Amino acid sequence: MLQRTERFYDKTYGEEGLNAQRRWPNEEFCRFMGRRFFGKPDSERKLTKILEVGCGTGANLRLLAEEGFDAYGIELSHEAVDLVPHLLGKRNHCSVICGNMMELPWDGNYFHAIVDVFSSYCLDESEFTVFVEEIYRTLIKGGRYFSYTPSKGSEAFYNSSPSKRIDQSTLDGIRRVTAPYYGNFYPFRFMNIEDVESFFPKEKFEIHYIEKVSRTYGMCKERFEFIVFEAVKL
Repeated sequence: MLQRTERFYDKTYGEEGLNAQRRWPNEEFCRFMGRRFFGKPDSERKLTKILEVGCGTGANLRLLAEEGFDAYGIELSHEAVDLVPHLLGKRNHCSVICGNMMELPWDGNYFHAIVDVFSSYCLDESEFTVFVEEIYRTLIKGGRYFSYTPSKGSEAFYNSSPSKRIDQSTLDGIRRVTAPYYGNFYPFRFMNIEDVESFFPKEKFEIHYIEKVSRTYGMCKERFEFIVFEAVKL
């Protein structure tokens, strides 16, 4: 099913270029970095490896690079990867590759943090389970996974017709024309707090932070909710 997602974003980035995505970092990602990493001195930052999965054109990576972290990115769309240098510029080097987040091409215990800003939601439940195993494999002990992901509290999930359910959490796209993100015709997964606890078992992870944030769309006509959480590898 990732082929549908890849085709969608190759087309979007190919047609719209850098205008296909925001050029500045996600606010909740900035809060995460402020809580956990911005207190580090420069000498530690350059040794701190942080991976963003689904990095797009690199808006979040640019922050990591400018702040002196050892930044990595993986992105499904080759069109997006080709645009990263145009956004970051020559001075802000990051290691960015085109690939699948379910098959991370790095050694085990490699990253201090893995960042997922509205990216892994394109994986259905079974695919997300595979991705979580990759998170566990590639994080160091005590490493952090940060997620900003759609919540089942969103009307787009509980009032989803004519979309169909792939599984209990995943729609086959956002197909109601009045819904936020209408036109994203690829698997679109939502979570609730119970799902977070289920996918990140206590014997492997500890949840250190979990909150809900929301905003409205269409002149306040519809609310879309996100879950923001951090899971620490034990």
